[in-house]
Amino acid sequence: MLSSNDLIQADPETRPSVAPTRSDHLRPWLPLLCAAMVWLTLITRIPSLLRDADVYWHIEVGQWIVDHRTVPHVDLFSFTMRGAPWITSAWLSEVLYFIAFKLAGWVGPALLCALSASIAFFLLASLLLKRLPNAPVMVLVSAGIAMTAFHTLARPHVLVFPLMVLWANALVQASEARRAPSLVYLPLITLWANLHGSFTLGLALIGPLALEALWTADKSARVTVALQWLRFGVLALGAACITPYGPESILVTFRLLSLGTTLATVGEWKPALDFGALNPIVICLIAGIGYVMYSGFKLPPIRLAMLLAVIWQTLAHVRYVDVCALVAPFFIAGPLAQHLSWPQLQLSRKVVPPTRTALVAVVATLVIASGVIVATRDHSPPRVPRVAVQMLKERQASRVLNDYFFSGYLISQGVPPFIDSRAELYGAAFLIRYLQAISLEDLADLVRLLDEYKIDATLLFPSTPAVGLLDRLPEWERSYADDIAVVHIRRTPR
Repeated sequence: MLSSNDLIQADPETRPSVAPTRSDHLRPWLPLLCAAMVWLTLITRIPSLLRDADVYWHIEVGQWIVDHRTVPHVDLFSFTMRGAPWITSAWLSEVLYFIAFKLAGWVGPALLCALSASIAFFLLASLLLKRLPNAPVMVLVSAGIAMTAFHTLARPHVLVFPLMVLWANALVQASEARRAPSLVYLPLITLWANLHGSFTLGLALIGPLALEALWTADKSARVTVALQWLRFGVLALGAACITPYGPESILVTFRLLSLGTTLATVGEWKPALDFGALNPIVICLIAGIGYVMYSGFKLPPIRLAMLLAVIWQTLAHVRYVDVCALVAPFFIAGPLAQHLSWPQLQLSRKVVPPTRTALVAVVATLVIASGVIVATRDHSPPRVPRVAVQMLKERQASRVLNDYFFSGYLISQGVPPFIDSRAELYGAAFLIRYLQAISLEDLADLVRLLDEYKIDATLLFPSTPAVGLLDRLPEWERSYADDIAVVHIRRTPR
């Protein structure tokens, strides 16, 4: 038997191969680099973060909550549904956006949005690095950044991005360990439930991941694992009900889904893709399909079903692009690590942590650059009908038929809209009738609708078909028009 000295003296060709240790200086910096890239990109386009006019009414709701020290239970803003039952499952986000607006003007909500997105991608990179090598992590995180870029707006859904990442990681990690998640994660779902209605997705993830844990557990342990997950699921459901509305926040999701195909008429519920145009979602999906076909990468059946469900929902609804970007990577991380033999490769790498001086220097540079960017750029929200709405207020118009996009700004100016983005409040029949009327699919009903609701003014996009008809109706007068909006006033008030 050869001694260690004999091995050293032996011919090189007969020595056992030992992989050389490689120093990895980049790995500890990757999460910070990802977060910095997201942060700097977003704060250079603050007007784009404010381009969704819903931010106006979210801030108004936040102010109402702060002023009244309670949350609304009925509609307070429209004239068509005023007093009808309505709750806001994003009440805490609305309060936070209002506070940010009071502290810093329009830059406040934009910076809050950018900060939340940056933290989310910092967490995503950090958690994926526990499972995967640098290159796949950068690919997955970069793809997520690209996919969510157009949907990262100063709205409540962005404030739950970090919670979405932490919750998905906790559930997937527990499933892979064939156990239930720790109960310390339950406050995440409570906070999520008070920030945005998408917390029901977090609850929905429990079922398939619990099933996977049972599927892969030893037969002798399945009863224990099942009881652990059942306990966690029940407690998570209870934690999600710790809101000012109790379980009512969960029921809102079912009211939204009950709108069926009508839901696709609402902006963020429209299909995400136009395959005739090259966009980040198309590029990422094609690249993913190409990698799977080339490398032979496979997912376990339940993970595959979950990934396909997320992709399908992303193709069907714009709002699911965030789930695809921030949750789906955890579905594939573990199997991808095995596919790449990463657990074995880790033995040949030595991670070199950054020095404190270097870390402080980078953070200081980032803070200074952020200050310069914020101080030297315009932060006004784009495309709001300021002049048109001022004219409506001067004419004392109180029953305005508005284009969907203008509703948030109208609410912020104290003008009750005909309709706004709270689809669950208005219902499918109302939405369909409104859309068919202003698009002139039902020309006669537009005239009936104007009379039925005693409309005294309209505020529509110049391209809206109803504008052309109103120009020809003798009882309506075009009072103002620009490239944003057209105002018609009824000549004889009803």
